[in-house]
Amino acid sequence: MDQNHSGSIPHPSADFGSVPNNSASFRTVPNDAESLRSVQQLSERKENHTLTVREVARMFEAASVARTERSIVNWCQLNRTGIARLDSYFDPNERRYYISPQSVEQAIAEEKAKATKHKDTSEAFGNVPPAAETARNAKLTADDELRVKDLEREIMDLKITNRAKEMHIDRMQKEREDFFDQLLAASRKVGELETRLLQIESPMEK
Repeated sequence: MDQNHSGSIPHPSADFGSVPNNSASFRTVPNDAESLRSVQQLSERKENHTLTVREVARMFEAASVARTERSIVNWCQLNRTGIARLDSYFDPNERRYYISPQSVEQAIAEEKAKATKHKDTSEAFGNVPPAAETARNAKLTADDELRVKDLEREIMDLKITNRAKEMHIDRMQKEREDFFDQLLAASRKVGELETRLLQIESPMEK
């Protein structure tokens, strides 16, 4: 009887043999790589990928925000966040990038905005407010004040010297005019005396 009873007990190995294989169920799970194949790859070239790096650099230069070709290439590559600034396609055969005009125009607009902001900031720092100007002038040291006074004194001395020279020149001109007047008067006097002398000599000759 023990033998019959023992024969009805299922063997553990038989149960384990009927357990479905988990690896079989995993085979039905879709592969993520396969699903990604249906998604358009970023490296695929689009119709608007028409501009070369050199042409893009010329567009930046024409917009007065010149950038080097090296900078353009860097913008075509993914940054730390996995995003490229320019929409581009790298042709492995030609070993060059082709860039979309739309992304170039957007990048140019961004660079212009940065340049304008930088210019406004520089002008703001360049304009010194009146209050700051007054405070700077108030910091003149005692030596500076003495130097200013000395310069003012020198200027005054020069003005006095120039005035004295002008007076001396005026006096010399006046003396010169008086001398010419005296010389002219003397010449007239000599002429009159010569005339009288001739008048006196004429009757005596007769």
